[in-house]
Amino acid sequence: MRNLVNFILKNVHWLLFFVLAFFSFYLSIHNNEFQRSKYLSVFQEIAGRVYQVSNSIESYMNLKTINSDLIQRVAVLEQELRTSKQEVEVLSELVYPVDVRHFTDAYPAGAYSFLPARVVNNQIARTDNNYITLNKGTLAGIKEDMGVLSPTGVVGVVVRVSPHFSKVIPVLNPKYHPSCKIKGTNFFGTLSWDGEDSRYISLKELPQHALFNIGDTVVTSGFSTVFPEGVPVGVVETTFKKKGENYNSLKVKLFTNFSALSEVLIAVNALKNEQLNVEKGESE
Repeated sequence: MRNLVNFILKNVHWLLFFVLAFFSFYLSIHNNEFQRSKYLSVFQEIAGRVYQVSNSIESYMNLKTINSDLIQRVAVLEQELRTSKQEVEVLSELVYPVDVRHFTDAYPAGAYSFLPARVVNNQIARTDNNYITLNKGTLAGIKEDMGVLSPTGVVGVVVRVSPHFSKVIPVLNPKYHPSCKIKGTNFFGTLSWDGEDSRYISLKELPQHALFNIGDTVVTSGFSTVFPEGVPVGVVETTFKKKGENYNSLKVKLFTNFSALSEVLIAVNALKNEQLNVEKGESE
């Protein structure tokens, strides 16, 4: 309290100055119309700027709430988009049986039916471990060792299955060697990819006396339970023979465009178990 009194006494002349200045300012505005209008104009300008700054600060403080609302809205829209995509997939699969009938007519052995699926991941840029993931699994009836075809030719074989997805090893994988032959002949060999160009594959181990021409079509041999006989593979472009080999090899341009692969068919062999049991010497 004493410090406050000392401060007032020490600065009484300044306090008196501010009181008189304020009183003079008040009298000038109160008794002079021009001065009052100027004061109100300046006051409104200052008040407007203060309100503007205040609104900006308030808007900034509300950004967190606004962002939260936007995120929730985006989540709703994303769910609606996914639902729409699923509806489109269902509709497309209703149309897809046209292609299924085409494959069934092409391979009328009676053992095979075909299930449509869509590619959801396509890894063909590697040299030793390429794979493809499909959007169908065990819930759709897909099992391991089922053949996979495109509308134009061979793709690969299913090697792993979950309830909703399937992993496929394509022919563009050095570990997979399906049996194939030259169309219209009984000369067969195995497919082998060299890890270089995804457009080409080799048909190896053809006997030296095998007859073929450039432009011949290579198809599946049917010597397995994976593919029916006659599924297109590609067309012969050149022939080559490595030193020391006693068989012919063909460079084949694939019919399937793996870089643009999106829709496939999975071959279901209804007689697979029966054939395997017979080959093992077992009975049903």
